[in-house]
Amino acid sequence: MPEVRTGPIRVSGYAIKLRRVVNAALRDYYKKKILNAKDINKLISDLNATIYNILVEKFEVPKDAVVNIVLQYEVEDGRFVIKDIKVEVFDLNEILTRNTTLEVKKVLGIGQ
Repeated sequence: MPEVRTGPIRVSGYAIKLRRVVNAALRDYYKKKILNAKDINKLISDLNATIYNILVEKFEVPKDAVVNIVLQYEVEDGRFVIKDIKVEVFDLNEILTRNTTLEVKKVLGIGQ
């Protein structure tokens, strides 16, 4: 099953990235007139609004948090059908960040 991934990106920028990767993946379908780009972009806009409402409004994920969206799809009878979606939200690990930063500074001789 084909899939697209945004890759790690801030919540504030996932919508543009998701639109780009979907349109890039469907480029051949547009050229062959199997799918209509306007219809797909409307569907992706609605999907982006849904994701935003859940991430930001429901779960209060900060806009500078990092997400990765994985979308599995099929093109069936001239329609773009989302078969599965995964929204990965990455959280900052404060302890690991502090320990790694201290160790790197120690090795580099910074701040001693």
